[in-house]
Amino acid sequence: MSAAPGWLEIDTAAIAHNLAVVRDQLHPSTELCAVVKADAYGHGVDLVLPAILDEQLTCIGITANAEAHAARELGYTGRILRLRAALEDEIDDGIAAGIEEWVGGLAHARLVDRVARARRSTIRVHLSINSTGLSRDGIDWGNGRAAAELDAIARFSGVHPVGVCSHFPSDDPADVAVGVGTFARQSSIAVTALGAAGRGGPVQRHCATTHVSLSEPRSHFDLVRIGAALYGDTDLLGGALRPAMRLVSRIAAINGYPAGNTVGYDRRHLLSRPSTLAVVPVGYADGYHRSLGGRAEVLVGGRRAPVVDRLAMNTFLIDITHLPGVRLGDEVVLYGDQGDERISSREIERVSGQIAADLYTAWGRLVPRIARAGVRTPSLQGP
Repeated sequence: MSAAPGWLEIDTAAIAHNLAVVRDQLHPSTELCAVVKADAYGHGVDLVLPAILDEQLTCIGITANAEAHAARELGYTGRILRLRAALEDEIDDGIAAGIEEWVGGLAHARLVDRVARARRSTIRVHLSINSTGLSRDGIDWGNGRAAAELDAIARFSGVHPVGVCSHFPSDDPADVAVGVGTFARQSSIAVTALGAAGRGGPVQRHCATTHVSLSEPRSHFDLVRIGAALYGDTDLLGGALRPAMRLVSRIAAINGYPAGNTVGYDRRHLLSRPSTLAVVPVGYADGYHRSLGGRAEVLVGGRRAPVVDRLAMNTFLIDITHLPGVRLGDEVVLYGDQGDERISSREIERVSGQIAADLYTAWGRLVPRIARAGVRTPSLQGP
């Protein structure tokens, strides 16, 4: 229990379990990069790193320098791959942590090279190519300049190409299949061209994140970048992965109101019967998005209760008329398991219209986190 009105419980045993399950899906020669960007998807780098260290993973993926520095401070000595193009100051600061930079094209490669030479250093880089049509960054074969750009990058003395990478814009199987084939051809050309730099060592090819890697084995190449599966946010393996996060609060107040009363801002909800409503002291300021108001359900005593009002900044209301045993201080689960019930990512996505990660990565910044190892709260006995 936390003194805060809402908190996250992170199941560290689930993280370790998920890592082991994903590794079993890969060929032993395929390197697994555990993605801990966005502070480990809101789960906390400090809470996730111990499992990564125990599994002796050789690569992690970050976006912010703070994540890389935290990993080093926690004793991680393996490779750190940035998963986006970085700004000049980030690149400069990242040298101390040994960050391998994601290079977003020729102009960005030139920037990385300039920073490296100014520091009399060499930066390991992964060159993005736009094989999948994401068109976010990377060299594109369609503009007729790919060969010249690859040749120019190979000549930069401050960059050491160690990877060629891409990223998928869609999980559609047909789209993925086309992208994998295109990446296979173009990345082979890029690896050959970058090999002209003559610095030795392999140049890895990688394009697959969780969904693609678990649904299309041809996407594995030399390395896969696993994020959602690490945190149990996918059902691709038929329940083999365990969700690692619960968003939890408690009942702050309980009151009865007559039929005909309206509830919450803008009088969005009308009571059709005498009702018992409970206050949950969490709101949109805590990252529990207003789009959930009047649509989501929560768990109390292992049973569901609807969110009935349009969320306030720091509170929302649930209808517990059908749950007469609920008392002040009882646990409320907004996301995750309680007893035999679960508020899942798919449910949150359905009622909010957003991907679940859009919410839970924010929760990690806004509410306290507590490590738990496999804790599941039992259901209360109800009618």
